[in-house]
Amino acid sequence: MSLLLLLAHRLHNAGLVVLAVGVLSLIAHISSQPLLLAPFAPSILVILTQPRSPGSAPNVLIAAYVVAAVISVLLKDVLPPEWWAVALTTGGAMLALEALDILHPPAVAVPILVMLGNGEFPLPAFTIGVVALAIMSLLGRRLPQWKVQTAAKAPTPQPAE
Repeated sequence: MSLLLLLAHRLHNAGLVVLAVGVLSLIAHISSQPLLLAPFAPSILVILTQPRSPGSAPNVLIAAYVVAAVISVLLKDVLPPEWWAVALTTGGAMLALEALDILHPPAVAVPILVMLGNGEFPLPAFTIGVVALAIMSLLGRRLPQWKVQTAAKAPTPQPAE
């Protein structure tokens, strides 16, 4: 693969991420909602650069965020605000996502966001953000994909008989 093609591919992906974060930022500005939650940036990266991966599917993305949020909100009311509670909640969310086969890795950051938060869970912002991510996922799955060619392998020499 040529260096120029690789650079073009990387710039294309970066442009998609810039566009998606820009749209989310604009929606946040217009709605006065704090939509730029930390887990959303890696989600954007995953769904736009790996749109065909199972974790990028809109249904998986939504389910993963909802499950992680529910577990986090429930445990925040039960566990003390200690370092080990953050770790336990994060591990519990990860275990649930894997058990339900809805693994979207950025959603595992939700427990950290919730457990370290100073107030109530920002449900309206979270909901708008997750719906926006699902829409991005649908759009990302319909964008033409780069057909990156790898260099052809040289034939393996056969031993002389």
